[in-house]
Amino acid sequence: MSKHACAGSLLALGLLAASTQARASGDSGCNAQPTLHHRGYEACSDLVLISPGNDTRLNMLLLLADRGRVQPAMIKNEAPDSGTPVPAAMLSWSALSSATGNDAVKANDDSSTGSGTADNSNGRCVSNSVGADRFRQALQADTGLGADERKSLGDARAQVSAACGDPGKTAALLDGVLGKMQGASGKAFAAYLMSAAVFYGPDPGAARPAFQSLSEVKQPWVREAATYMLARTDLNIAQLNAFGDYGNFDATKVDQAALTRARNGMQRYLKSYPNGAYAVSADGLMRRVEWLGGNDTAAANVYATALAQRGNGAAFVDLLNEIDTRLLPTTQNGATKPLATRDPLLLAIDDLWRMRLERKTDPKLYLPADELAAQQAVFSNDPALFRYLQAVHAYHVQNQPTQVLKLLPAGEPRKGMGYVDFSTQLLRLMAMDDLGQPGVREGLLKLLPLATRAYQRQTLELALALHDERHQSLDKVFAADSQVRDPAIRRILLENVAGPELLQQQAANAKVPSTERSVALFVLLYRDLIGGRYAQFNEWLPRVPADTKPLTDSYQLLYPTPSLGVFRWAGNDKGYACPALSAITTTLARTPVAPHASLCVGEFLRLNGFDHIPLAAPNKQEREWRKSLSTSQQQLGTTPLLFPGKQTDRQSIYRQVMADANAASDDRAYALVRAIRCYAPSGNNDCGGDDVPTAERKRWFTLLKTTYKTSHWASSVEHYW
Repeated sequence: MSKHACAGSLLALGLLAASTQARASGDSGCNAQPTLHHRGYEACSDLVLISPGNDTRLNMLLLLADRGRVQPAMIKNEAPDSGTPVPAAMLSWSALSSATGNDAVKANDDSSTGSGTADNSNGRCVSNSVGADRFRQALQADTGLGADERKSLGDARAQVSAACGDPGKTAALLDGVLGKMQGASGKAFAAYLMSAAVFYGPDPGAARPAFQSLSEVKQPWVREAATYMLARTDLNIAQLNAFGDYGNFDATKVDQAALTRARNGMQRYLKSYPNGAYAVSADGLMRRVEWLGGNDTAAANVYATALAQRGNGAAFVDLLNEIDTRLLPTTQNGATKPLATRDPLLLAIDDLWRMRLERKTDPKLYLPADELAAQQAVFSNDPALFRYLQAVHAYHVQNQPTQVLKLLPAGEPRKGMGYVDFSTQLLRLMAMDDLGQPGVREGLLKLLPLATRAYQRQTLELALALHDERHQSLDKVFAADSQVRDPAIRRILLENVAGPELLQQQAANAKVPSTERSVALFVLLYRDLIGGRYAQFNEWLPRVPADTKPLTDSYQLLYPTPSLGVFRWAGNDKGYACPALSAITTTLARTPVAPHASLCVGEFLRLNGFDHIPLAAPNKQEREWRKSLSTSQQQLGTTPLLFPGKQTDRQSIYRQVMADANAASDDRAYALVRAIRCYAPSGNNDCGGDDVPTAERKRWFTLLKTTYKTSHWASSVEHYW
């Protein structure tokens, strides 16, 4: 939505919803997926690697940065508020735009200067404070006004601000002001105030005759403002019936005659006042005029002209939002079609989005290779961008990394390279890696000192980590001279992939930050415990300080700082009694399947909130998803765990004891109770491992109520889930 959009507009909400569905550029939710293979959109997973899966606005920002049209400082990302580690390379449009201070931008003058909304009366009032300032400045500049006139007009303007949106109250406040004016300037100012008050009411078109008359007065400020407001009034008339209650747009209901007047009026204003107070707003409204008129080519041209200007901060962010919601894609009366433009930047953005689509699901919008090839003339002044677009298509759509290498021959990278050059270098290395060619890691390391633009280094660190994980070389990520410095990347690998040797190395490494040591020790102890490595658990448990207290919130076992104190568990003397965890693991070190001690491990996990910890072994659905990923699509931390043995879970512990003929009757009964309760109350498994069919859970319940009916545990459940 444009910076000039009126607050609370239903239209704005409707446009944003349409954008989220069509462009997948919405930011609701945050599920960062750390990978370089971005064909599909995922919130919080954008990269400065230009790709189909990026938010379209970020791709625009990167291309504009290469053209010197935006300040480099605009590309900055606020750290996500996430419960899990997110690599610094992973960006989101909401965080990028928020970092510009976009929310603090205000509109100009009596009119919201913007082009983004239906201009309802409440929305138009957001500009009142700035409008009042401009009005007072104009009063001070007019030497033809008397002191009493100036005061009366200033007071009246303040009252208009206070009563904005209530035309009856505003009219009462202005009653008599015009009669107090003696000179032509005072009368012009008063008449303008009265016209603006009508414009803010339920029928803004009623102000048109007054603005028409005022656009010819001698007072320069009133004449300019009225000329602008006349065109804006016509625009409001044109769109008055075109939007439904929820912002749904019907092009057939646009008043074309009023729209033509609005177009002519904006052009007249811009010709008369090319550097006027409302020139920026008029440019924005011209974009809206062309969009409302359904002239795809004209709309694309005015947006291309706007993008050709150097922008800064929030104003340009708003322009990109506007393009994303209004121009991309082109939709009229439910029909969506490719963007009608020969502007290389806009065409590149549209091409990238269309590469996100599948031929079967979006046959009209899907971008075939021959259509892309036919665009070569459009990119005659930017052949590097065109080659890159073709390479992206070969990689993401055609799945032909060999073709990528033909399109992007090896070239020497240069320091300070732009985002297209950077993306070209990185995409070539990705294709080489997919083909199993040597030199990928060396190529990434060579790029590192040359990657000086925002987030280029962070992206290369992610690429290095993904490469080393894929090639089972995590030792390189954690070597003393490692170039992978991002704490989130290192943490993801320690938590999801690392084997015992690496975890032991980092847990004892005094040269790494304390948080990394704590993460390594926590993961090591957890995996030793659920992996049946009880002797090793006992060996490393003393590294947890004896006075370390566990967190009381089980949802913070891992984040932000691991709660190592939880492993100093003193046991439980209520319900199913268990000794301290150290005593439990000492017993299991001697007798690995001791039923009571095994159940006590389950109690430790249950009572301390380990059921949903991210370190838990993936279930069947998660395993199938990981298996479905191609090598190039693998996300950081999704390769097989390098820890030996089977990582157990509570459900598996219970089933093990239930099947143990040597287990005490009371222990087997408790195992049945806890296994049944794994599915309470929703029927979904809450204890880890793969789901058990309802019939099997019914068998457990029947067994508990018959074979173990004398156990005091048998009465603790009355049904199964």
